[in-house]
Order: sequence, then C-alpha cells, then structure tokens
Amino acid sequence: MAKIRHNNIIDTVDSVLSLSKKKGIIHLHAEDKVLTGESLILNGKKVLHFGTCGYLGLEHHAALKRGAIDAIERFGTQFPMSRTYISNPLYSELESLIQEMYKVPAVISKNCTLAHQTTIPGIIRQTDLVILDHQAHASIQEAVKKLLGQGVAVEMIRHNNLEMLEDRIKKQRNKYNRIWYMADGVYSMYGDYAPVKEMIALAEKYEQLYLYVDDAHGMSWAGKHGTGYVMSQMDGVLYRKMVLTANLGKGFGACGGLSLFPDEEWYNKVNNFGGPLTFSVQIEPATLGAAIASAKLHLSDEIVTYQQELQKRIDHFNTLLQQTDLPLVHENNSPIFFIGTGTMEMGNYLVKALLNDGIYVNLATFPAVPAKNIGIRITISLKNSFQDIEQLVAKLSYNFKQALVETGQTDEKIRKAFKMPMPAATLLQAPPATIDQTVNLKSYITIQSIKESDWNTYLGHEGMFDWQGMLFLEKSFSNNKQEENNWKFRYFVVTDNKERILLMTFAAIALYKEDMFAPSSVSKVIEQERELNPTYLMAKGLMLGSFFTEGKHMYLDRTSGVWKLALTMLIQELFKEQDREQVSNVMLRDFDADDQEMHEFMVDQGFIKIDLPESCVVENLHGQTEEAYVNALSRKNRRHYVQKIRRNQHYFEVEVKSSLTDEELTHAFLLFKKVKDNNLAINNSLFPEKLFKEININPDWEFIVLYLKEEFSTNRDSVAVCFCHKNSAKVYSPMLIGMDYDYLAEFGIYRQAIFQVINRANELNCTKINFGISATIEKQRIGATTYAKVGYFQAKDNFTMELIEATFMIDRE
Repeated sequence: MAKIRHNNIIDTVDSVLSLSKKKGIIHLHAEDKVLTGESLILNGKKVLHFGTCGYLGLEHHAALKRGAIDAIERFGTQFPMSRTYISNPLYSELESLIQEMYKVPAVISKNCTLAHQTTIPGIIRQTDLVILDHQAHASIQEAVKKLLGQGVAVEMIRHNNLEMLEDRIKKQRNKYNRIWYMADGVYSMYGDYAPVKEMIALAEKYEQLYLYVDDAHGMSWAGKHGTGYVMSQMDGVLYRKMVLTANLGKGFGACGGLSLFPDEEWYNKVNNFGGPLTFSVQIEPATLGAAIASAKLHLSDEIVTYQQELQKRIDHFNTLLQQTDLPLVHENNSPIFFIGTGTMEMGNYLVKALLNDGIYVNLATFPAVPAKNIGIRITISLKNSFQDIEQLVAKLSYNFKQALVETGQTDEKIRKAFKMPMPAATLLQAPPATIDQTVNLKSYITIQSIKESDWNTYLGHEGMFDWQGMLFLEKSFSNNKQEENNWKFRYFVVTDNKERILLMTFAAIALYKEDMFAPSSVSKVIEQERELNPTYLMAKGLMLGSFFTEGKHMYLDRTSGVWKLALTMLIQELFKEQDREQVSNVMLRDFDADDQEMHEFMVDQGFIKIDLPESCVVENLHGQTEEAYVNALSRKNRRHYVQKIRRNQHYFEVEVKSSLTDEELTHAFLLFKKVKDNNLAINNSLFPEKLFKEININPDWEFIVLYLKEEFSTNRDSVAVCFCHKNSAKVYSPMLIGMDYDYLAEFGIYRQAIFQVINRANELNCTKINFGISATIEKQRIGATTYAKVGYFQAKDNFTMELIEATFMIDRE
C-alpha cells in the first residue's frame, strides 16, 4: 500500500553538479599540447594550476618518464593476466622497494579504491564492528557498504571526535571481537589531519580497537622516505594494530594503491585472495616502471629536498593568507587549503571569476561537503612558483570580494556556516545592513494575525490548510505530552512596495525522524534502536508546510520581476528562524520536479534537491454518480474497478459520520496506529490522540466508516476509517486512514475505502480530491493524476545522511 519513490543520492548529486557543468567550471578538458604542471589551457586561456593532487610534481620527473618508457619497450603496454597466476616481472622489484620504504609487507593494487575493496573484506569478520569517521573517504565507505550484506555491523562517528569513538567502544566492546576505526590520514577537502597519536593511545587503552587509515593525500610530501603523514606521526614504524593504505598516484607520481600490514598473517590473507586483486587486470608496465623510479627517488635524499621546497611554498601561502580576511576553514601545513563560500552560487561565481582571471582552483561541492559549506579547494604543488602563489592570493582576494557583492553573500554568513569566528577587524568595521525597499517581509506566529480572506485567496484553496485548517493545526499540535507533537508554526508574507502579495507560505518547527523518507528496510532497523533510545536519529527541523499537511504550501507570484528577491528574503528569514530555534535542517518542499529555473535558483542558495513522494490528485470532479465517474475512467482502470472494487462492495456497509462516539474514536485511532506500524515507507512520529479528538469536534472534518456486513463477519467494529477534511474551496482531503489488517487482503479494504472517498467527494460537489502520497498505483487506477514533487533541503552537516547511507543495509523493497 505504501510503495513510494525514494530519493536517489546519485540523482541528487547529478542535479547539483549539472549546474556547475552548465556554468563551465567542472568537467573541463585541458587543451595543452604539453603538460608541465605549472599551468593549463582551459577554454582557450592559459591559467595557473592550483588544483592538482600531484603535490611534488613527480609525474613530470624525468626519471619517472624514463622508467615508464623503458617498461613499455621491455614488457609491452600491458600484461593481461590475473596476478593469481603470474605477475609482471616489475611487480617483485616494486614490492621490494616499497617494503624497504615501510619496513612492513605490502600488497599493491591497481588503485586506492581497489586497495580498499581488496583489503577491507580480507581483514574484517562478522564478529567485528566497523566505526567510520564521518569524513572518511568515499572509497572506504563504498568498500564498507559491501560488508553490510554479510552481516557486519557498521557505525559512524563525527569527524575526528575521539570522545564519541571511545563512548562507542565502551558500549560495544563486549559484543565484538575487534572494533575497527576507519579514517583518513589527511582529509581531501579541508586538508586537516587525523589525530594519529591520540588514536594510537586509545588503541592501547582498548585492546579491541584496531585502526584502518588511508593516507592517500599524505603520501610523498611528508614522512621519512615520503612514507606519508601517518608514518611521520609514528616515527616511521607502523603501529601493531593498524592497517595503512597509501597511494602510488597523487604525490608519488605514478598510479596504484598500497595496503601495508603490521604482520605477515594479515598480509597473507589479503594477498592470497583479495577479490579485485585476484580478478582485476594488473597495473600496466608503464605505470609499474614509473612507480619503481619514484620509489628509488623516495629512498634517496632527493625526496627530502622536494619535501622542504614544497613546505616553503605552503608556508608562503599561509603567510599571505594571514594578511587577508579570506575565510580559510582549517589552518594547517598540508598542501590542501579550503576557502569557504557558503552557497553554491558564490562558489560557482568565484571559480568562474578566477578562471577568467587566469587561476584554476577546484570547486568543493555536495556531497564532498555539506550543501551549506560549499567552497573552493586550493592545492599547492612544487610546480607553483612563489610568484604564482602571490598572484593567486592577490586575485583570490579581489575576486572573493567581488563575489560577495555579486551574489549577496557576506563574510559573516560564510563564517557562521563554517562555525568560524569573525576577524576582529571585520567585526569593528562591519558595514551597516542595507534594507531593500522593493519588497517587504512580515512573519507571524499564528494564523490569526493574517486576514482569513487573504490566506484563503492565496493558499487556502490548495488543501486542508485553509485559514480554519491552520487554526485547527495550531490547536492540535500544542500542549501535548510528547515533544515531537508540539509544533511551532511560522507564517510569512512578502509584499511589494504597493502592498501587493508576492509570496505567502507557512512552516512548522518540530522534532522529526531523520529517516522519514528513507527506504522502509532502513527505518525498520532504526526503529529497533528507538525501542531503547526513543530520540535516536531525531532532530529539530523547519519544514515548509508541516509534517501533517500535503500539497502546494507556497504561493509565489512568478510573473513578478522581483520573485527571486522575495524568495531570497524568505530563505534568509528561515535561516534566522533556524538560528533562533536551534534547528538542524531546513526543507522547502512540494516544488514541481521539472521546474528548472527554480532548481537552479535553489541550488545557488545552498540547497540540494531531493525527490519526494508523488502527489496524487483527482481533478475536475463535478458531482458525478459512481457510474458516471467510472465510465470516464480508462478501459484498463474500468476493468480494475469491476474486478477489485465493485466485486467486493457487497461485503460492506458504508457510513459517513460527522463525529464518532468515544468508543468509536478510540477504535479508529487504534486502526490508524495499525496502518502507521505497518507503513515505514513514510516514517513519521505517531500523531497525538489530541489530534483525533480535535478532528472529532471540528465541523470541517468527517469520517467515512466501513463495516463488514453481518453475514460476512462476526466483527461489528469498523474495519476502515477515513479521516477526511473539507476546505473552504470544496477540496476534499482524506488525510488519514485506519484499517484492520486481519481483513485487509481478503476483502480488499483499502481499495474499497479510497473509492468511497471519491463517491463522497462527488456527493458534496467537491471540485478536487487531494489523495496525498504513497500507494500511487492504487490511486492512479481509480482516476488520480500523479505529480512528481521535489524538496530543497539544507542540513547543518552531512553526518546523519551519510550515516544512513553508509551504515544501514538497504534491501530491495
């Protein structure tokens, strides 16, 4: 019954990146005839290159080039065999050199992603627990996801939060043989470090704790023999309970992934049968030749000179940044820097402006960073001269200020998004806020502050949230025992300078389940945890509309030339409300899925698009008889009506009641609870009993009640109850349904109930039925039209989303 279309994270990411691609700042093609590392030709223009992960520029080193050429001439372009049988002759030499660098056994994979897919399943057992750092690289998380299907338990902690890690260890250590904490050595977006020494101290405190660390971005520019940042924190000796992965690409200058083990036992398990290692094609001879040359360079004193020269450039960049007000998100001495822009609009604008000014940097966008923490990632390499770096800072400072003006962003908003303090000088010299005289926004805390005629003209005809309906909701969701059932309503009206209404909407602030639209298989697992911890994965959200209503919750005059300004003003007010009420997430919902102009606007404002369940609407009603209505259906749907609905009508007695007795109401509530308990596809909290009592005494509500006739059942109680609202514009909304599951399948109760809603709406001469969401196919079969809807979501961080994505098994439903 509750089958719905769930959001696909790939579609969400695509919708964000497509906008950047359209603006010409990602998926570019270098046009150079020869690459040297200092610059690129993009769109016909030479630009300085500050986006490489080749931190030492070794990919252009003469020795590595010679090694690659020599390998091709001696061994061809590939060695097309599985390593299970025979390895290319160059493998043994490279393995020997890597072991000399690290002093431990190493498995070499074709790349880091395959290294994780080879190593993680080889060392993790069903008796182990995996705890992911929130910002662990996506390649680790993808490898870990495969363990979920094997029954391995996976959890996640916030980034570098060792207190949270220790808390999980204390709670879980009696359940598992080993607890693995997985993290990066150097994080690829902000360039910050894992607290390696503290992690080892924790592993010494708890013998069950083991460490799996990916140092792909720490390789070569740090550590003795370029063995990486993590090894530099262990004085060059791999910790006894750590598996370390590293990269033969990036700073190393070749390609491949390393898995390093503190003992032969783990090495043998992975090397003997690591899935991708066994079944994938080997590293090409040219790459092996380059890697061998690089390994020899790493074992020489030459690497020390390169590391020192790079560090001078990093220090120079840091010194220059300190002379600006640029919001550097994390101060460090790694070659990775992140300048916050907050919104996608400013991020896109700044990257494009820098490109036009001869500078290339990376746009850092969702999902690598939260949607409200967009920025630019700058990498410093040995190929960047000191003069190049000075140009970068000068042009970055100028274009950053221009971007603030052009996009309406402020330094204060950016720093607030990243939880950064404002510089003292900026605080003292902050310009006064400007007030736009074109539009005016007013906000209210009760519908009673807005004229009933105004509200019903612009919004009241859409659904059950007409003026009286909002009064009903305010009363129903206040003064309840459960915190999640006490909602704060906010109303917003934007007018132009002639007092014409441009925008009208409302929002609810409430505690909600963060898996509300997750697949039911995920919610089922989360609900088990909530039996012990009722507020698990619950957060305070601010949602356009409410968690009860469905439909178009915002009037916006798109014919007005200032509609974007009006919507921007609303969004800014929502963010202020978010701060006042300490809300985690904001969602604007129920936009048309095909509205590209709105999509681009919302992504620019720092929101991500998520698919919502389709809305089901029966339109163009005009008081038909049942026969007339059915005759207007398609041939296929008429057949469905005959076979699945009319055939069962003789089982039922149908009554429409304006109110129920106390006993009937209690029974109706229990039937609704059965539906709620059996429907996790839309997983919200159980509505309070007060709501049902208010429905029972409100003249705008009625009940369609189905009973089984005496000859077919001894059950004299109702088997289905539809809770239906009639609004001021004659729109009929069956908002809730309760059903007895003991009779559901045998008598086709659900189909019968929703068709009786159509009959009743026709009796009342209603113009439209809002059938809500879920059970889309069943509603289409009786004449409903479906409308694809999307929401625009912004979270303070990605933690919960990634926790759900990475740690819960998603079954096919």
